[in-house]
Amino acid sequence: MESKIDELIKSIDRLNSFSWGDIISLVAIIGSWITIFILLKDKHNENRPYLQVTFELVRFNLTCVVLRNVGKVPLVLTHIHYDEDFINQLDERDKKYLNDNTVNNLTIFPGKEWIVCLGVIVPDILNNFELKKLKVNYEYKKLNGIKTFKENTEIDFEQYSRFLVYISEIDELKQVNEKIERTSKNIE
Repeated sequence: MESKIDELIKSIDRLNSFSWGDIISLVAIIGSWITIFILLKDKHNENRPYLQVTFELVRFNLTCVVLRNVGKVPLVLTHIHYDEDFINQLDERDKKYLNDNTVNNLTIFPGKEWIVCLGVIVPDILNNFELKKLKVNYEYKKLNGIKTFKENTEIDFEQYSRFLVYISEIDELKQVNEKIERTSKNIE
């Protein structure tokens, strides 16, 4: 009986003591769970829609807001709202177009974009507008998704004032064509 009690005491002592092997095994298990958690989170974020709203000079120096899907899944733009103080500085036609904005369920596929023209050139904004920042609030979700993502961006046109004016390839060809026309008229 005494040997059984000694054996039980030795077993309890072994259970209470950690060896280096046990510590390494425990750290490895915790590390693998953290890795699995990170991979699941990345997989979830990869399937999330991403909408980018930027200012671009699409044609000559015409001011445009570009809505671009930079994610890997299709998204649905459910709502977009432009800062009314900025929009009220535009011409009546453009103001009406942007204020009467009824975007609800505009589908944008990965790598695709929609362009919203503000109807004004950048120098006009810099010279004639009192407010030179456009705030855009927008909401979107994954196609057939439930969770809505609400984001906003601010476009400060004064930041762009020192950059070169963009001329698109079509405009460059148009200018070259006009120059050739003038030269041929002079030759005649």
